[in-house]
Amino acid sequence: MATSTELPTLKELEDTVRAAIDALKQYPEFGSAKLAIIGGTALWKYIPSGRTTKDVDFLNTVSGARQAVKAELLQMLNSCFAEYAQLFVYKHLSGKSIQIDYTPEWQSAYVPEAARPISTINSADLPYISAVDLLAFKINTCGMRPTVSKKTQDALNAMAIAENILAQGPIVLTNVQKEAARAGIEDVATWSKRHSTWWNQNLQL
Repeated sequence: MATSTELPTLKELEDTVRAAIDALKQYPEFGSAKLAIIGGTALWKYIPSGRTTKDVDFLNTVSGARQAVKAELLQMLNSCFAEYAQLFVYKHLSGKSIQIDYTPEWQSAYVPEAARPISTINSADLPYISAVDLLAFKINTCGMRPTVSKKTQDALNAMAIAENILAQGPIVLTNVQKEAARAGIEDVATWSKRHSTWWNQNLQL
């Protein structure tokens, strides 16, 4: 959500990432928990000409991620965070309220290598999930989406990421990434513009 009708820019999304990380660093109990940037913000980073997004998605290994993190950030003195109708947001200096979503570890196929302990994250080197991990995640979640529109969006996003990687070289997946991809590959083949043969050959499944 936003107080402005304009979508946030990538810079504003990254400002939000930094603000959230800096705030979490103030709590020692979160220091060893790992965090990575996933979802639309990561997609925008790798495919600048592709879709935009209105929120920041984190994969977070904090126990009880959503409530534990939100509760602490909302209670901060002069907090720049707020909650409206169950949407957790960062109040950006631009006037936009940028939504933040925390995905707990148990909802993810696996914890990607890019996830780093919160206490060690440098704001100059944000913990973006790798393009290959993002591909595996998009394929995996496509298989779990409840609606055709969401399946189609994930499938097309996965196709865009795959084509972007292939433009630079072959797609090389680890066994963990392959296992995650297999869970949603049939749906991706159905809702993307690529046949299952193309997917299986390029992902070496």
